[in-house]
Amino acid sequence: MKTLRQREQITAYGFLALQLIGLAVFVLGPLVASFFYTFVHWDLISPPEWVGLKNWQYLVSDPRIKKVLWNTIRFIVFGTTSYLGLSLFMAVMLNNSRRGTGLFRTIFFLPWILSPIAVGITWTWVLNTRSGPVSQVFDLVGLQSPEFLLDARYAMPTIALVTTWQGLGYGMTLYLAGLQSIPDILYDAAKVDGANGFQQFRHVTFPLLSPTILFLTVTSLIGAFQLYDIVVIMTGGITYTPPGGPEDSTRTIVLYLYNQMFEYSERISGLGYAATIAWMLAILIFIVTAVQWIFSKKWVFYMGEEKQ
Repeated sequence: MKTLRQREQITAYGFLALQLIGLAVFVLGPLVASFFYTFVHWDLISPPEWVGLKNWQYLVSDPRIKKVLWNTIRFIVFGTTSYLGLSLFMAVMLNNSRRGTGLFRTIFFLPWILSPIAVGITWTWVLNTRSGPVSQVFDLVGLQSPEFLLDARYAMPTIALVTTWQGLGYGMTLYLAGLQSIPDILYDAAKVDGANGFQQFRHVTFPLLSPTILFLTVTSLIGAFQLYDIVVIMTGGITYTPPGGPEDSTRTIVLYLYNQMFEYSERISGLGYAATIAWMLAILIFIVTAVQWIFSKKWVFYMGEEKQ
């Protein structure tokens, strides 16, 4: 006869069964299949051809991989850093403000709920060098508007700043939640000790806000490696040029994966090489995230924990 604990376990597994089946069918199964595809060449027309490690060997020597990785680094430099810094700055300003705070929070948060497609279309029009509002402002002051999306020097920084504009409200909201959880008594104690505003931020605000900073850093870097839709819209859909231009300056890893799967007709192109790029991206994201977690022990402080 089954004990009460055994019956509870059977009941629990019964409730979890559908979730576990869904996890196996829709997550684990495709994961294993995609890893298998990294060892084959398959254009979805002819039967799959086993090629062993050729996809991985080509990945190492593929010059465009270096280019798309460099483009991602540029996006992180211009986009991720500005997103983390500006959202923190806005959160501090709004946290110190007492009038109209709710209205400003709403205004800054609104872009976050918009579709990246809508954001991309809107900003492509705004930055249009012939009829956009930005070019008209340049004309008023007698200056020539830069080709924001048609010049390789400006295209990726422009896209990075647009994503910063869209995500600013989300980061600001999380920072505000962290700031408002810091007890005022700590600031009062710092003032009694003679700490100025910068010293209060460095020794009180930043340590207690560090878990929020870590979370936003990890998630924003993961998002940076997966950048795709807004690049396609701002460099292809409206300007009628192949996405990723000009001169491949905005071609990201995910966009290059898509190209190898559906657009390129090279000897290596197809599902196999696309799956290899996807696994390379997954491994890269895992390494970057793991490094952040390891180094977070040196600078992230959790209230209630003692530093060792």
